[in-house]
Amino acid sequence: MVFEPETRTTAADRAYVEIRQKVFRGDFVPGQRVSQRRLAHELGLSTVPVLEAMRRLESDGLLVTAPHCMARIRKLSLAELEGLYLVREGLEAIAARLAATRISPEDLGQLRQFSDRFDKAMAAEDRRSMSQADVVIHKLIARAAQCPLLGEELDRLMLIERTAGETQRARPVLASSYSSHRALVQTLADCDADAAEYFMKKHIQAGYRDLVQELGREQA
Repeated sequence: MVFEPETRTTAADRAYVEIRQKVFRGDFVPGQRVSQRRLAHELGLSTVPVLEAMRRLESDGLLVTAPHCMARIRKLSLAELEGLYLVREGLEAIAARLAATRISPEDLGQLRQFSDRFDKAMAAEDRRSMSQADVVIHKLIARAAQCPLLGEELDRLMLIERTAGETQRARPVLASSYSSHRALVQTLADCDADAAEYFMKKHIQAGYRDLVQELGREQA
């Protein structure tokens, strides 16, 4: 289950969503060149809407271009990754605090469902399923905060995070980082805003430490 922007009616909007999904799935290697014509062929579109979509993705920070050069998928440095996680920590803490007082029974039920999915995937050592469940949990909390601008920015940051390195194609999620899912969900069920903010901060900090460790192994 992956949340994407609301379905659009134009070809450019369709291209925008589908290219974002390709980045999320790890179809591109960070730093890889992105061919406008190849994408148009793959998506069954003309090059004009694909170019428009690529310009939007460049504005989002997912693509980078240099004069007279083909666009490339962004590749985050460790310094940029640190900055991204500092911003995520602040925004997700706010989202958790808001969600604690605004979450609906439906969203809470889904959070518990995906927390269970995460635990089962972790027991099976299924990293991809762990990653998918983790992403949905964060998006559900952002949605429960009922602050659309906050949710949109968090969605953009989590997508940019996919460009941190080869590790992100499989997006490893380590048990030590995410054992706090259940505790975090419980704070939302208890409507405890202070605890929700605290657990979310610790959750993001642990995720950053584990990701840097994995990237260090990847680059060794």
